[in-house]
Amino acid sequence: MSGSIRRGVLAALAQAGGLRLVEPWFAPFALLNGAALGLTPILLPVAASRDGVGHVGLVMGAFNLGAFAAPVVGSAADRYRAHRSLAITCAAAMAVSLWLFPVAGPAWQLVLALADGAGFAGAVTVANLLIVERRPRSEWNPRLGVLEAALSVGQGGALFLSSWLATLSARDGLFLAAIVPAAAIPLAAVLIPRMAGRPAADRRPARQTGGHPPSEAVPAVRQHLLTFAGLVGEWGPASPVRAHHLAHRRPFTGLAALRGPFGWMLAAWIPAYAGTAVIFALYPVLFQHAFGVPPSTSSLAFAVIVLVSLPLFPVAAVVSQRRGPAVAMAGALAARVVLLAALAALASVHRVPAVLPLTAFAGIMFAWSFLSVASPGLTGQLLPGAEGDAQGLLNASSGTAGLVGSVLGGTVAGHLGYAAALAFGAAATALGLVIFAVTTLRHRPTPTTLAGR
Repeated sequence: MSGSIRRGVLAALAQAGGLRLVEPWFAPFALLNGAALGLTPILLPVAASRDGVGHVGLVMGAFNLGAFAAPVVGSAADRYRAHRSLAITCAAAMAVSLWLFPVAGPAWQLVLALADGAGFAGAVTVANLLIVERRPRSEWNPRLGVLEAALSVGQGGALFLSSWLATLSARDGLFLAAIVPAAAIPLAAVLIPRMAGRPAADRRPARQTGGHPPSEAVPAVRQHLLTFAGLVGEWGPASPVRAHHLAHRRPFTGLAALRGPFGWMLAAWIPAYAGTAVIFALYPVLFQHAFGVPPSTSSLAFAVIVLVSLPLFPVAAVVSQRRGPAVAMAGALAARVVLLAALAALASVHRVPAVLPLTAFAGIMFAWSFLSVASPGLTGQLLPGAEGDAQGLLNASSGTAGLVGSVLGGTVAGHLGYAAALAFGAAATALGLVIFAVTTLRHRPTPTTLAGR
């Protein structure tokens, strides 16, 4: 699978810089991605911090919980062919949630954060389906790669914007931030193509392919099996592929496999993902109060980190291909343990140079490049024949772990301080690494065993 990831990346880059694969409807989704992964994680924690850092963890946990709207929106899109209407609804939910958040009470802030996350998860699911239901399978990976690149541009631009909005009051900053998803509404209404009234599986081949040979016809709706790894970071509930929708899929037939190697992989992934979720949930308030870095500066630094990390994804694909996805994952997890522990140590020391914690955070983000590429590759190796279902379980585990890590991280920080919260994150990630090392890494598939399957 990692080989197909690499081919998808290279194909996307090779075809005139990907320009041939760009579609106008990418624009509204880039705005929504920017609002969710560039504005929300900076401005919501700052606004929620008036009720304590524990409340910040709850707010960002609710935002992560919104990822579970992805299959609901995907099913509705397939059933009613209402991709445009659903995208507009998701954008409206995000805009309203940002607009009302600073004037809402603590309980309502949780509801609004949930709506924000649900709108984002639903929107990126629609974006995903607009490719797999309209294009031949041979174009899925490169087109998804270009889509994710466009979304990353939206995230980077929104992070630069949040560096200014963070200097305003919470009410003014979030009111202006709400304009970003609101602007996506008319763009979605104009640019998103109208889907046919019948599912793709029921269309005649000539209409399915849009001029492509019948052998490249868009597969039936129930065949949305995607292999491309998301380029968007893990800061947020989903990205177009990590929240992909397997429409009308059969019930997961490999639940028994949870007792095998794939089950051990999930057992390692959940605490490791939850441990790192601590820093993503608390990022702006953590850097402000533990390291003296104002949210405007931490937002600007994050924007630069996101842009710098993009070239690492094809590098990660090559490493995963040559050394194996299990080795790539183990190395990335080990790096995160060290860097989280370093952040905990720095947080316990007052007045450290800001460049030190920001460098450690950059390393944590760079590790995601390898985890996002290696995890679907390893999933396919451990559960061949059910890769789509297994990836769905991995995504669900990520959402659950992000929720738990956000809530526990905020609670620990509120009672014991930021250094303790970071130490908790390092310990949880280390637990995941140990489980991974003694199970999945130790008994990882070899080329010989894979050839025999």
